[in-house]
This record gives sequence, structure tokens and C-alpha cells, in this order.
Amino acid sequence: MLAQPLSRRLFTLWLGIYYLLSWIAVAAPLSLMVFADLQLIIPRDVGGTLFGGAMGFQLFLGVWLVCALGLALALFTRMPGARPAWLVAGLVPLLLGLWWRINYPDDADGNLMFSPQDWELDYAIAIGGALVASALHCLRRGRLKPRPAASSADVLWPRTMGALILAAVFILPTLNAIKRETLPHCAFNEAGEQLSVCLSDDPNERVIVD
Repeated sequence: MLAQPLSRRLFTLWLGIYYLLSWIAVAAPLSLMVFADLQLIIPRDVGGTLFGGAMGFQLFLGVWLVCALGLALALFTRMPGARPAWLVAGLVPLLLGLWWRINYPDDADGNLMFSPQDWELDYAIAIGGALVASALHCLRRGRLKPRPAASSADVLWPRTMGALILAAVFILPTLNAIKRETLPHCAFNEAGEQLSVCLSDDPNERVIVD
């Protein structure tokens, strides 16, 4: 008599853990996408940077694309929270791009070089608009709704593992990057290999990193 209520409680707890993992699996790539949007869309003076900030642009664009792929996977597997997250993922570049398109900073008669350029913001606006339009279409038409609550452990198990894997893919590398210290200027390892860019005129200005 006690076994059946206990199993129901455990299954209810498991179901709650699944929904929590699903929201984490959706929130993790969305948070990284928003961070990448802030780095890619807000104009910054890159006149004194290496390659005009192109390396940073490629890095954050890659992060954005990977996160968009993760959110799309969550959306097509119908995870809870995926449709609202897809909508937010489109609203951020759309609104941020519109704001900076209107309020693009002055280049001081050509003495400053900003990235992105004003016309490049049109791409962010278009991409954001496409994501918003697709999210609204799904919400209005009821497409890609979250799957009904699982009724058995055989159904809940693969869903839980999928949410856990998707969450770990984005959370673990982020935590590793946060823990990793930034390399000092003009860093070299003990074997003499250069680890960071040295822009100083002083050839003796080096830091040995273990």
C-alpha cells in the first residue's frame, strides 16, 4: 500500500527535476546569446586594436551561432520554455540594433573607427526580426508546443538526459572560461612559446606563465 504512493512521489519529484533542467538548458544558451549580442551589436572604437577587432567579432559570432543551434535544438525537441526563449533571442538583437542604428556614435570626422559599422547593424535587425517572426508564428499557431507531461519513467528518462546534456554543453565550458585567468600582456610559457600578443616596443617585457 505504501509502495505505490511513494513511487508516485518520486515520479513527481523526478518530473519537477526534468522541468527545472529544461529551463536551465534553455536559459544557458539564451544568456550566452544575449552576452554575445552585447559584444557584437554595441559600437566600439576599434581603431587601436589588433585587426580592428576582427578576432573578437569572429569569437562572439561563433558563440552566438552555437547558442542559436542549441536553442533551435531545444525548440524542435519541444522543451518547456523554448518558444519564449526563441522570442527573447530575437527581440534582443532587433531592439538593440534599432537603438544603435538610430543613435550611432559620431566618428569625430573620421578619426574614430567603430565596429560594427552602421550599415552592419541592419543585419542584426533583420536576423532579430526573423527570429521574432518565427517565434510569434509558433506561438500563434500552436506549433512546437512543449510535449505533454511524461506518464512513465520510460518516457521521462530520455527527456531528462537530453535536458541534462544540453544544459551541461553550455554551462560547463562557461564555468571553465570564468575560472581561467586572463593571460598577462606579452606572455610566454616555460618552453619559450608566445601565448599572447606583444605590442610593446620593449623586447624585454615578457611574463613567463606555467
